[in-house]
Amino acid sequence: MIDAGTHGAVNWVDLSTPNIGAATVFYRDVLGWTITSTTTPMGEYFIAGVGAREVAGMMAQSPSMLGDPALWTTFFFVDDIDESAEAASAAGGRVLEPPFDIPGNARVAVVADPTGAMHALIAGPRPDGTYLSRLPGAVCWVELLARDPAAAESYYATVFGWKAITDITGSTAYTMFQLDGRDVAGMMMVPDAVPAEAPSHWAVYFTVVDSAATEQKAIALGGRVLRSTTTIDIGRFAVLADPQGAKFNVMEFTA
Repeated sequence: MIDAGTHGAVNWVDLSTPNIGAATVFYRDVLGWTITSTTTPMGEYFIAGVGAREVAGMMAQSPSMLGDPALWTTFFFVDDIDESAEAASAAGGRVLEPPFDIPGNARVAVVADPTGAMHALIAGPRPDGTYLSRLPGAVCWVELLARDPAAAESYYATVFGWKAITDITGSTAYTMFQLDGRDVAGMMMVPDAVPAEAPSHWAVYFTVVDSAATEQKAIALGGRVLRSTTTIDIGRFAVLADPQGAKFNVMEFTA
């Protein structure tokens, strides 16, 4: 894995939801998180932890966002937020929220790639170590489901310096994005089962000990199973949705 303070590396994920109270209970019980809250200029922010490790954030939607779907956003670290936002626009993306300050001497911008996949850029103090982890409850992977992989590949090469390596030996082509020879993120075509009106999007994977058991726990707490546990070469995964509709994936590693 690559250090979270490297330009183009996954640095954080957070949830925007219309019911923060229900969301904190759901993820606490499904993923085993310890959740603490802090007051920020943007409102109350909830930080999910596993042991001493902070793994994700959650906050209520702002009044201007009410009616928008609940969703997880992936943050990528950049050396210079203004330059990267300009590069995103020049590469065919759209700047949805220009760079703004957040607590911790950091700055964030929200952008969409040319295929419509929304993500965030973050710049500030460089964190030590890696963000992605196989620790249960932590984010272990992020994956772009794209409707135009070629356009996405060009965009991320320009903005983050990613190199794309595509494996076409299986039934579905899968692209691995790399920095300095290390895996950063994945990409595949949006599956046929996904409704045609759904845009390209970034999917977040959380590590779990037992994918099938996590499915059942999510259902019991009001969530939904969008794709039941499926076996792949490194383990088993499932695609779920929380009670407010935010989609997320869980991954059980067996290799």
